[in-house]
Amino acid sequence: MKKAIFGISMVIVLLLSMVDAEDLKTYFTLTGGVNHHFEYGSVDDYLPGENSFPVMPAHTPFSFGLSFAYFFTPSLGLEVDGRMTSSSQVILTDPSDLDTVEVDTARHFSLTFSVVYQRLFGRFNPYLALGAGFDRLSAENQILESTYGYEIVMQAPPEGERMDFTLGAGAGMNYFILKNVGLRLDLRYFIIFDDPQNVKTVSLKAGLCFRL
Repeated sequence: MKKAIFGISMVIVLLLSMVDAEDLKTYFTLTGGVNHHFEYGSVDDYLPGENSFPVMPAHTPFSFGLSFAYFFTPSLGLEVDGRMTSSSQVILTDPSDLDTVEVDTARHFSLTFSVVYQRLFGRFNPYLALGAGFDRLSAENQILESTYGYEIVMQAPPEGERMDFTLGAGAGMNYFILKNVGLRLDLRYFIIFDDPQNVKTVSLKAGLCFRL
C-alpha cells in the first residue's frame, strides 16, 4: 500500500511539473506545527467554587492546517485557511491556597478568510496575509483530583458559547522545488474575541504547497 501511494504521488508531481507555472493560480497547502497560546485570565477574577482557577497559563499545543488560495493577479489573492489545534496539558493554580490541578485544554478548530499579497522572486515567494474568521472550541466536562485531594469539576462552555470571532495577520514564504511543488513556512498572529477576555495566539507551521 505504501509503495502504491508513493508511486501515485510521484506521478502527480511529475504531471504537475509539466504545467506552465504562469497558469497556476490556485494554491493548495498542507501544514503542521505549533500554536502558542499566551497566558490569559486574572487573579482578580477568582470566585470560590465558580472560578477557583482563574488564570490559564501559556501553552503550546500542536496544530495542523489545510488551505486553498486563488490569485487573481500574480501578487494578489484570497485564501481560505482551516486549522485544527490539539489539546495539551496545563497546571492550574488556586490563588487562595495554591492548590493545583492538571487539566487538558480544549481543542480548537478555526476557519479564516484572508487577503494574501505575495512577491515573486523566482522560486522564492514571500507573502503577507490579513484576514478574519471564527474559532470554535471542542471541549468536554472534566472531573479531576487536585494536589490537595479535592474533586474538581471543570465545566465545558455551553454549546452556544463555543464559537468566537477571530482576526489574524501574518507572513510566510513558499520555496518551490519544482514549478508547482514547494515548501511553505507560515507565521500568524491571531486574536480570539472571547468572553470575558480575548485570547491571543501565535501559530508557526511548515508544510507542502502545490500550485494547480
